Amino acid sequence: MNQLKFKLTPGYITGLTQTDGCFSCGFIVTPNKTLTFRLVFSITADLPCKYVLDEICKYFGCGNVNINKPNNTANFVVTKTDDLLNIIIPHFNENPLFCAKLHAFDLFKLIINEKIKNKNNKDKGWKKEIVQMGLSMNKLTLRKAERMDEIYEILGISNRAELPLIENTKNTIDTKITDDNLAGIIDGDGSFWVSFEKTGKMIPGFSITLDTATKPVLDKIKEQFNNVGLVLEKKKTYWTFIIQSLKALREQIIPFMDLNPIFSERAGHYAIFRKVCFMIQNEKPLTLQTKLEIVELAYNANKSGKRRKIPKAEYIELLKKIHSEKQTVSKRKRKRKTVS
Repeated sequence: MNQLKFKLTPGYITGLTQTDGCFSCGFIVTPNKTLTFRLVFSITADLPCKYVLDEICKYFGCGNVNINKPNNTANFVVTKTDDLLNIIIPHFNENPLFCAKLHAFDLFKLIINEKIKNKNNKDKGWKKEIVQMGLSMNKLTLRKAERMDEIYEILGISNRAELPLIENTKNTIDTKITDDNLAGIIDGDGSFWVSFEKTGKMIPGFSITLDTATKPVLDKIKEQFNNVGLVLEKKKTYWTFIIQSLKALREQIIPFMDLNPIFSERAGHYAIFRKVCFMIQNEKPLTLQTKLEIVELAYNANKSGKRRKIPKAEYIELLKKIHSEKQTVSKRKRKRKTVS
């Protein structure tokens, strides 16, 4: 049903790229020790959400969607220079990214222009510049040290300090994060969940987690949700915007999501989360029957319940035990009142 309501927009694609997209430059050493470059734009999704990438592929009219079964992922990949120049780059010029991803995109554009301009230039100077920009695009890299040593040798570089990384200066949000940008960000790195406490309490929550270099995006999102919730450092490498107030979820998150539907499997998580929020709101205190219904709905909703510390069946027994103990205490209180 949510897929029928969903409309793929340029802003949504930019938002999803902000979280799950990548601009990269591969360094290829040919058998005759010549260095060439392979520019790639990609978006990655969990394999069950491959249909999202299929729709993006149709939207752009270029690229391919590949499956990586060992990683249980799918990838939308664009590598043709003409497609990058005429379709992908114009899209992100018109629908800007933010922070570190914008830094990577700007370098990506410079690299592709240098590559085209120096197509027949045999001087190594421009290749050094491309290597410098390519290494500066993304902090995380899978490039092995021995491969980089080989590349430096081909370029005649004896000291790596000759190619210092280009620092990311995109630390402020200079363009508006639109509603469909935000929907795409949520579809990539958002989470709707219900926390099941050992006390029997059930607490719904919403969060978005982004890398440290993109924290300004979370600060701006918090502003757009009327400054409810918190932006917290979870580790040195990432931050989380989190809301667990039922009032804030009902007044801010649910109205936004109803107006800006998402497309991936998170749409199903949201539907469950939304229903649970209303169940908790409409029945205070929750009866055992309602609690059991919420367990059936939400306990295994995200990652099949793998992150739960208590198995589902065990938690159900815990709820029944808590309920029984409360009834016993209640009966004792009633007896005391009767005697007095």
